[in-house]
Amino acid sequence: MAKMPNIAVEVTDLAKSYGSVVALKSVSFRIDSGRYFVLLGPSGCGKTTLLRLIGGFIRPTRGRILLHGRDVTDLPPNKRPTSMVFQSFALFPHMTVTKNVGYGLRIRRLPVSEVLARVDDMLDMVGLEGLGDRLPHELSGGQQQRVQLARSLVLETDILLLDEPLASLDAKLHKSMCIELKRIQEKVGITFVHVTHNQEEAMTVADDLAIIDSGELVEIGRTIDLYENPLRRFTADFIGENNIFDGRVSRIDGAEATIDLGYDAVTANSRGQAVRVGDDASISVRSERLRIFDRDGKIEDSFHYLPATHMETVYLGLTTCEIVTLPDGKEVVVRRLSDGVENAGITRGAEIRIGWQKADGRLHTS
Repeated sequence: MAKMPNIAVEVTDLAKSYGSVVALKSVSFRIDSGRYFVLLGPSGCGKTTLLRLIGGFIRPTRGRILLHGRDVTDLPPNKRPTSMVFQSFALFPHMTVTKNVGYGLRIRRLPVSEVLARVDDMLDMVGLEGLGDRLPHELSGGQQQRVQLARSLVLETDILLLDEPLASLDAKLHKSMCIELKRIQEKVGITFVHVTHNQEEAMTVADDLAIIDSGELVEIGRTIDLYENPLRRFTADFIGENNIFDGRVSRIDGAEATIDLGYDAVTANSRGQAVRVGDDASISVRSERLRIFDRDGKIEDSFHYLPATHMETVYLGLTTCEIVTLPDGKEVVVRRLSDGVENAGITRGAEIRIGWQKADGRLHTS
């Protein structure tokens, strides 16, 4: 078998409009072969449109789609090296698990013995061994989702497209299926392209992540990079639990920019972004990197401090959130590991300070 190019998916200037409604705006990116790639964004942002364009279910208004180096822009779904896992299970209710999984192979007119062998192997792969004779209504939600996954994987395509595949599962099953999806992808070694609005789901399965908003590709990169060091303000606001402080650049000293918040000023490294005095800018700090200090406590040079008022303590089991307000009325969340102390000795309405290591603040110019 010929070796596939290292790039599984490449889209260039891809756009889709429905009359005056623009669903996708000039998106370009590449996905390396064998990666678990997630399109993450809020509902209605265009991520499912992008996935269906890759699969050939809808035609682009503009742009090109290459799969393993081959231009497939004008090809129908059955002529592309892709298979699709839909949000709904979409199983044939009158067919057994074995017949559901083998349906696509039978359409290809493969010998019965080969179909059965491949179906059995796939049921073992997804943890459904021994359930081949059951009907869909005799399975749990998680098992039905595995049947749909097996039905797509058994076709042995090079790229698997997953459209909100876990949306209909309850919270506990959702978490276990995330881990199972990642395990299966690593085992089969093909490229997964997965759409979701759930950031925990995305963080669990993804090698690489693309953030989509209002039909635009906001930011793309390795999952850990987008979580730890997002460049765009939208990314910081969407991934994880970040506190964002908005202001204006009042001074630039080398790579360090000073942001005037109106009631105080803080600094952050520009991280190579073009920054000018007078520009609107933001600094984001993850909630777990913030700390609470006494208003009159010792000041350390490595920290930034802001005056705040304590409003509420929210116990969440593993972690506890302290809700505080800043002088401009903005609410900020300080998250800490729970230690059995209900409110760490802080009373509601207490005048405090919040602070963070200067290196933990990320500057955003857009």
